[in-house]
Amino acid sequence: MWFLWLSGHTASWSGAYPEIVTCLYETWMTNAAEPTPGQLNPLHNKTYEVVKNVIDNVASLFPDRFYHGGSDEINSHCWNTSADIQQYLASGGTMDSLPQKFITATYPYITSHEKTVVYWEDVLLSSTVNVSASVLPKETTVLITWNNGPLNTKLLTAAGYQTIVASADFYYLDCGHGTFLGNDTSVDQQINPDPATPNYNYGGNGGSWCAPYKSWQRIYDYDITYNLTEEEAKLVLGGETVLWSEQADGTVIDGLVWPRTAAMAEALWSGNTDGSGNKRTAEAINRLNDWRYKMVSRGIAAEPLQPLWCLKHPLQCNL
Repeated sequence: MWFLWLSGHTASWSGAYPEIVTCLYETWMTNAAEPTPGQLNPLHNKTYEVVKNVIDNVASLFPDRFYHGGSDEINSHCWNTSADIQQYLASGGTMDSLPQKFITATYPYITSHEKTVVYWEDVLLSSTVNVSASVLPKETTVLITWNNGPLNTKLLTAAGYQTIVASADFYYLDCGHGTFLGNDTSVDQQINPDPATPNYNYGGNGGSWCAPYKSWQRIYDYDITYNLTEEEAKLVLGGETVLWSEQADGTVIDGLVWPRTAAMAEALWSGNTDGSGNKRTAEAINRLNDWRYKMVSRGIAAEPLQPLWCLKHPLQCNL
């Protein structure tokens, strides 16, 4: 599935068309979730010309039936730095009507190529900027959930939407690595200030918003249809692990992705429980260790899951 960010996270578009990107030279901390700030301007006519050309080009290159349009983490401050958007809001327009205008216009660009449109859940569930379900036809829309674990999966499927699960509580591979801020003074604690309560450096998130690190066991354990009705469960198309690049690049990608993603693959393809409903982690570890060594032998730097002693003494490292 081709993933092309539309609306939010689009600072890179300014390399060719700076006139259609808002808040490009503003402080990122107030205008984006992370560097670099920039969002497409839904009031600029040129925006739609460029977006249509890009969608047409990409759709002609990739034959699959899904087209991921992004649309997560839209920042109202970023749009509000634009003079024409300020005037629009002062004249009675609303912040929610901006993404609604954008999606209403660009949605047909995608479906005209007989593709199903995929968005992040934010378009519907964001508490700050969202759109009406009326512009997201259930027949041709898939939503990816990444917040609140099974709760948001329930919200989307109960509303009738096909859903892909990418929960940050289970499937985000970059979690647990602290913050990328260079002067985070929160780490300056030599002694635990409150031993009775988890805090930033002692049992807390250590600066990682989605901490802790998602172990293979945590990933394997997730039931992506948890608490869904039979009909709601049918709307869950599958799941995906996610690795963002704030603190990851090609030098570490193998170890961050593998073999944890293999654990997800087994759980989704074969199930994570046996015939009696018991979790299969005790036996899955043997398969994952074997698979990890096969990957290493092929030059893939997959991270180890256990000490070598455990591999030489099967089952003796299980509780």
